[in-house]
Amino acid sequence: MKISVWCRSAVLCAAATLGATASSAQERPPLDPDAIRAVGTPDEPRDDWQIQLGVGGFYSPNFVGSKDYQFQAGPNIAVRYKDRFFISVLDGVGFDLIKTDSFRAGPVVKFQQQRRENGKSTFMIAGKRSTALLGMGDVDATIEAGGYIRYQSGPFSANAEVRKGLGGHDGVIAEFGLRYTTPFAGLSVGDRPIILSVGPGATVVDSNYEATYFSIDAGQSSRTGLARFDTKGGLQSYGVNAVVVVPISPKLSAALIGGFDRLSGDAAKSPLVRERGSRNQKTLGLGLTYRFGL
Repeated sequence: MKISVWCRSAVLCAAATLGATASSAQERPPLDPDAIRAVGTPDEPRDDWQIQLGVGGFYSPNFVGSKDYQFQAGPNIAVRYKDRFFISVLDGVGFDLIKTDSFRAGPVVKFQQQRRENGKSTFMIAGKRSTALLGMGDVDATIEAGGYIRYQSGPFSANAEVRKGLGGHDGVIAEFGLRYTTPFAGLSVGDRPIILSVGPGATVVDSNYEATYFSIDAGQSSRTGLARFDTKGGLQSYGVNAVVVVPISPKLSAALIGGFDRLSGDAAKSPLVRERGSRNQKTLGLGLTYRFGL
């Protein structure tokens, strides 16, 4: 399960690699870049182009609501221009249309991967291929367009993002997160602190989004043996995640990320989850990132 959104800092992109290849739609922020600077990361000249190259692996459910887990690994590339325009595998494409010392807001476009009923995942390298989706049919890949807002006050941050699907699902998804970021137990590497960021998050969806992934129509019922089920949308999941970022050198950092989400509402009530999956979704991963400027 993907935990995160908004990795736009040089230090943090190690955490972003963990979510870059996940098949879930849940993408709450692993860390807030301004919060990292607020707790003591040394100030550095900021180049117009900030580029981050990373690789990571994570252990997470095969799909949102799955009880089967797999290990995925893959690269992450993130680029930010003049600290306003960004493009990355995790964050998508966006622009800080409004930007102050404590507030940012703007449009964003993201890509949601296809959900295959055969359980195949592009970046899976180990684990069990789930058979729970057999008979449910594939969900096509989706372009999601919307907007985000982020507020920062010292080590605390609040984030919200709302997107509309254009393709595989035509629904609306809204993601919310709170973060607290602080040096970890006073530990550091040279003059760079090891950073801990932790906080809760939630995902709210409309009926179209929920139906795409958790409703069971007559055809699906006959193929799977699961009872028919119609969803209405609402709170889909809530949880908490934490990231520990370890600076290895001025340009290289590693991150350990862990999280827990619990499905709620109609997603939790769906026979797909009750009979073939689990409400509890856990993630553990490790990433490595190198960043530089131009």
